[in-house]
Amino acid sequence: MAYFSIQVLTQSGLTVLSLAIYSLLISLSGRAIAAYGKQHSIAEKRIIYTKKYFRAGLFTLLALAITIIWGIDFRGVLIFASSFFAVVGISLFASWSVLSSITSSVIIFFQFPYRIGDRIHLIDGDNSINGTISDMTFFYIQIETDDGEEIAYPNNLAIQKPIGRLPKQQLGMQQEADERDD
Repeated sequence: MAYFSIQVLTQSGLTVLSLAIYSLLISLSGRAIAAYGKQHSIAEKRIIYTKKYFRAGLFTLLALAITIIWGIDFRGVLIFASSFFAVVGISLFASWSVLSSITSSVIIFFQFPYRIGDRIHLIDGDNSINGTISDMTFFYIQIETDDGEEIAYPNNLAIQKPIGRLPKQQLGMQQEADERDD
């Protein structure tokens, strides 16, 4: 009986320690992401999205740590997880771009050289786009064209296609040239 109570106390202590580490990591990662976002002039909305990604990842690690601490039988967990991921995998197979766009949005957060309000030229063969970035979400970069049209361009394509910044001074010349061509 004494061994059992020592084991439960040890597991409880490790669980509390895991929760404390989790809270510390949430706080530190939140501050680091916010500082990075402010330093690179990233929109507050995108900073919030990225914090949510990190919280979800840290929660998954916490759940795994607690599972290990309490000695939950992994065979049952693995059967459940494999069944769950088989269903999710089949449902995502038809729309693999969803997962790709979410992953791309994290890459865009840290590495994309353009910000909301920048004028860009997105080169996509015959479907090239000139416009202003009006928003960046989990799945899309919203681009407002010179004609006022809103285009939602998938994040996974945005990191694969060349994108150029349109200089502010050349923008007026380009619009005048387009109007003369019409």
